[in-house]
Amino acid sequence: MKKPLSSAKVLVVGLARNCEDEIGREIQKISSAFSEAKTVNFLIIESDSDDKTLIILENLSKNDNFEFISLGNIRNQYPKRTERIAICRNRYLEELRTSKKYNDTDYVVVADLDGVNSEITATAVESCWKLDEDWDACFANQCAPYYDIWALRHDIWNPLDCFEQEAFFKTYKADDFFNRYTSILSKMICIPKDAAPIRVKSAFGGLAIYKKNWLFKGEYLGVNNIGDEVCEHVHFHLSHMKDARLYIVPSLINCGWNEHSKHCNKIYMLILFCVTRLFSIDTIKKFKRYISKK
Repeated sequence: MKKPLSSAKVLVVGLARNCEDEIGREIQKISSAFSEAKTVNFLIIESDSDDKTLIILENLSKNDNFEFISLGNIRNQYPKRTERIAICRNRYLEELRTSKKYNDTDYVVVADLDGVNSEITATAVESCWKLDEDWDACFANQCAPYYDIWALRHDIWNPLDCFEQEAFFKTYKADDFFNRYTSILSKMICIPKDAAPIRVKSAFGGLAIYKKNWLFKGEYLGVNNIGDEVCEHVHFHLSHMKDARLYIVPSLINCGWNEHSKHCNKIYMLILFCVTRLFSIDTIKKFKRYISKK
């Protein structure tokens, strides 16, 4: 059963690295969006920043409901980005499991702090508590095409790792536009905000709301057993939340177009299509043969 938001204690967790321009606004937006909760606290894990992110976090930590932990520079020890992300995410899981201050937390919100929650509202958040579905986790939607295909697992929509699929096509010499469009861009569909919730095996989309008890079961993993980078959310959900009720909630809008979804803009795709055709290897070879005959 869902505990009413008005009586719930919410913990917002997230990662910070070189986000001095966005993090203050994002914290304010998310705090406002969950203002109907009984309490809202923040726990941010920082690493590898070389801008003013740490200074901003220090200022934010003057508020009683805000805490951050810096892991310092871990890039040299863990050069792969997804591995660093998984380590940072596992740190907030460790704090959640071991710190008594979080014992009475009801919901944990995992949020990106790089600008993708710029349009989150209290109405969008409250819509999750108005669903008929008794969910264990809710994931955000966008009013532009849904962008987070790498974190998505759905039997029809995206059953596989989209980048592994793209790499598969490359082995058969398909062109770059075909590879990227078929594996990723074509899956960035627009989901109407009044559509029914979509049950998934994994998702993220920049913001997720979890019942806290599910987070005790898992851990994040950013590389697979052969050292390749994988999406840390997928391992977390498939390995430890496979029996959970996970939904993309169409009304939980957190942003519109962003740096990821802009690549499926129709004009952009048309230009990309034309450029890849114009400068394909075959075209260049044909042009060389044509010149040599002159």
